[in-house]
Amino acid sequence: MPGRAGDRLRAAEREYAHDRFESAPPPRRNDDRPRQSERVERPAARPRTAAPAGRESRLRGVLAVVGIFLLTLAGCGIDSFVGTGLGLITLIALAASTSMAALLVRRRDLLTVVVAPPLVFVLVAVVNAALAPSATLNAATLATLLVRGFPTMAAATGVALLLALFRLVSRR
Repeated sequence: MPGRAGDRLRAAEREYAHDRFESAPPPRRNDDRPRQSERVERPAARPRTAAPAGRESRLRGVLAVVGIFLLTLAGCGIDSFVGTGLGLITLIALAASTSMAALLVRRRDLLTVVVAPPLVFVLVAVVNAALAPSATLNAATLATLLVRGFPTMAAATGVALLLALFRLVSRR
C-alpha cells in the first residue's frame, strides 16, 4: 500500500523492516474502518420467508395462467368434438391444470392461480362460442355457458384454494 513506512525504505532496509514492525500492532488509519485483514466475514442472512435452495419454484403466475388456459382450451376442444359444449372433460382439464399450477407456481404468485379458474373458463367459453360453427356469440349464449359452467369454475377454484392453503401452511 502506498504511504506505508515499509514502502518508503530503501531496498537494503526493506529486508529488515518487517523485523521492526512484527511485534507492534499494525498502525490504524485515520478513519475507524477496519482493514481488509481485520474484517470478519459474516454469512449472508437469509430472509425468513425463503424456502431452502432448490425447492422454490421459478414458475411465474402469468405463465401458470397461460398454461391453465391452454390445457383447458385443449380439454374444451376435445369436449366440443366428442359431446355438446363444455362438460366433464373441460372440468377435468381445468381442475387438473389449476392444481398443477398451484403446486408449481412461486409462493408469492399463489393468489394469481387461485383467482384464475373463473377468468380462464370465461375466456375458454368465449373462444368456444366464437369458433363453434353452429353457435352465435351473443349475451344469451355466453350467459348460458357461464351458468352451466359455474360448478366447473367453483370446483377448480376450490382445488386451487385448498392446494394454496396447503402450500402456505406447510411452507412449500
